[in-house]
Amino acid sequence: MPVYRGGEKFNRALSSVRAVEPFFRRIVISLNSTVDSPDQDSIEAYRAEGPTKIEVVQTGREIPWIPHQYFWLNYLETTGESTDAWIMWFAHDDELRLRGLEALVDQQGSWPLESGVIYLGPWGMRYDPPGALFDGDRSAPLESWTSFPIIGPQRMSVAEWICAQLEQPTYINMSGCVTQLASFKQMRGFLFNKPGGMRIEMATAAAPANHIVQEFNEPLVITYTSKGSDRTTYAAVARRDDAHLLAWLGNYMAHHPDSIPAFGRTALRLARHSASRLVRSSEPVAEDWRYRSTVEP
Repeated sequence: MPVYRGGEKFNRALSSVRAVEPFFRRIVISLNSTVDSPDQDSIEAYRAEGPTKIEVVQTGREIPWIPHQYFWLNYLETTGESTDAWIMWFAHDDELRLRGLEALVDQQGSWPLESGVIYLGPWGMRYDPPGALFDGDRSAPLESWTSFPIIGPQRMSVAEWICAQLEQPTYINMSGCVTQLASFKQMRGFLFNKPGGMRIEMATAAAPANHIVQEFNEPLVITYTSKGSDRTTYAAVARRDDAHLLAWLGNYMAHHPDSIPAFGRTALRLARHSASRLVRSSEPVAEDWRYRSTVEP
């Protein structure tokens, strides 16, 4: 769990960790902060409640998003995690969902994971009011959101899934992503550095180690957002990362030539749409918020 100025949202995330500790071999919290960070107090309070698996590392100063990712990646490597180790990335302002983990993991504690597959979502959704934390009924059913088709496969090739995101913005979220350490290592070792955290979902999926994107049957994570949040604006800000993404997707195609036709067709459609917008001043593609169902918290 990478943490940047966590505050009360980090306290909320930590409160969800205790019940799910048995499902994880290690729980690493990486603080992107100076040594006097108030988030340390939250960790000490958590530790005082009883035995725990959490390990804490700290950058010692605030650093950008991508260097922080490589900071905790380096820690995992130096503490013995191999390329094929499975990592679940969890945002400090979300919560882990016990019911989802109980439904996924078998009685022996094994996760049904397949090498070469990256698992993204779905996500249970709650809404924080502006400047505050959710204070509603925590037993109420959760909205379940997805980046996959509402009616359709929950397992797609990396190329199919990324093309769908490029053509039609959907609600995608890295929190709760389950992938092998190779995904992060290959991105770190790429010729061009990724400038920021935007489009991180697509970038992680496009690591050459992956060939399939799959969705779990139900959410493992409860994500918090604000009503009216505009993911189209998010996409506009992300354009600065597009140069890296284009090169990174080219790298993926070099490793997986069978993905070239899908990416090629998508590139042509996007080019036509851009040209149409220039000529006819057409509206940008509307955001597609994919609400699938409700689930129990």
